[in-house]
Amino acid sequence: MFHDFLLVVCYGSKKVAACAKHYVADGGTNKGINENNTLINKHGLFSIHMPPYYDSIIKGVATIMVSYSSWNGVKMHANRDLVTGFLKNTLQILRDEK
Repeated sequence: MFHDFLLVVCYGSKKVAACAKHYVADGGTNKGINENNTLINKHGLFSIHMPPYYDSIIKGVATIMVSYSSWNGVKMHANRDLVTGFLKNTLQILRDEK
């Protein structure tokens, strides 16, 4: 099973913003077709495809790019529960840094 990975590059004293891609389950699409549909239940989604995002957030990722794929027929960009509900509100990836 493919996972979405975070690549962090540090070059000397320069700071680099890392982006975790492609939220979420892009590596599990039907027949491995790009921008296709991932057919999996919620438990599978959270146990197989979500852990790399937990890890990247803990490590300080600056952004997360939402996938063009779908989860059970719902485009990720239109999936309010996973993007706004879980990513923004539960994991708090979009927050004000004051």
